[in-house]
Amino acid sequence: MSANNYFFFDGSSLISQVRALQESRAELKERRLRPLSLVDNFVRYGLLNMLIGSTYRRAVFYFATGDPQVERYIEIPDMEKPDFVRDISFKYCGERLRAPAGFDDWYAKQPAEFQQFCYKREKGVDIEICCDALQLAGLRNLDRLILLTNDSDFIPLCEKLKAFGTNVSLIRLPQPRPVNQDLVRACDSFHVLPDTLLERFF
Repeated sequence: MSANNYFFFDGSSLISQVRALQESRAELKERRLRPLSLVDNFVRYGLLNMLIGSTYRRAVFYFATGDPQVERYIEIPDMEKPDFVRDISFKYCGERLRAPAGFDDWYAKQPAEFQQFCYKREKGVDIEICCDALQLAGLRNLDRLILLTNDSDFIPLCEKLKAFGTNVSLIRLPQPRPVNQDLVRACDSFHVLPDTLLERFF
């Protein structure tokens, strides 16, 4: 039986990282990220092999309900296709907040080090991630959480999970924007996919 290792992807952080890659690499412009290939690359190419082997229980992508950016940046697979391995899921929760007219254009022009301080465009997604993780940990069904986010709001979750005996690994895509160092310190390990693998999941 496989260990209780779970991937949780914070959709807003994932989309932000994809957008940063597209802005910095012309060859990725207009290309969408393929979630199945992303998980496969994290597991298969040694980044997490020393921690979880080649097994994980489930990978969950969390997106705000009604967020139009999901379709723009993420290639959601056909979940009803025959023989589709359903150890990956897409959870739509919370809600997308309306932004003032012109906000996206203004945001894109801000320096990367300032963008992380801009207000959030969603609510409820972080709570859903925390509830799911704590439920698994409380039932002793979570050995390691592999978390993609850059949001310091998850620091208390990481600390509480470790108190439950769960290990927490922070992951991210290769990109120019800085990682949240406080979040890195709150986790047990930190992993970045190398540039050489980008073509495999776009």
